[in-house]
Amino acid sequence: MAVSHSARLSPIQPETVWTLEDDCVVERRGGHLRRFPLADLKGVRRGERGAILLFGRRRLTIPALSYEGLRPQDRSASFETFMAAVSGDAPVRRPPAFGAAPVYWIIGLMALGAAALLGFAALGGAWTLGVALASRLIFVLILAAAVLPWLDRGRG
Repeated sequence: MAVSHSARLSPIQPETVWTLEDDCVVERRGGHLRRFPLADLKGVRRGERGAILLFGRRRLTIPALSYEGLRPQDRSASFETFMAAVSGDAPVRRPPAFGAAPVYWIIGLMALGAAALLGFAALGGAWTLGVALASRLIFVLILAAAVLPWLDRGRG
């Protein structure tokens, strides 16, 4: 027997049914049909009320809640059974955290470029032009430095 989960995404839409058939996740909504081969499954993002299946550039969102009339109803039992069957070996993905080291390098190289720009403009006799261009580059440095407090958040 094929494993399936169904939910009504909106009170005015027809019910959507997700079924695991022949190593494919099949989504049926009314007369519309979409197939997602499990061989292309790159990862799964899980949340409290649903999941997102990542198939390369394509995504499939499966909610655990369904509308019955105007109120949402919890269908966690069928959702969990379906997700256990689908995401057996698929990795749970998180966005990669690269840390602050590349940003420090970018800030340092841009500061060196601003100093060089100011120096070459002073040597050429265009001091005011050098100050104007270097100040714009330093503003970009300030914007890059503003990102630093959030880069290592959530690690450890």
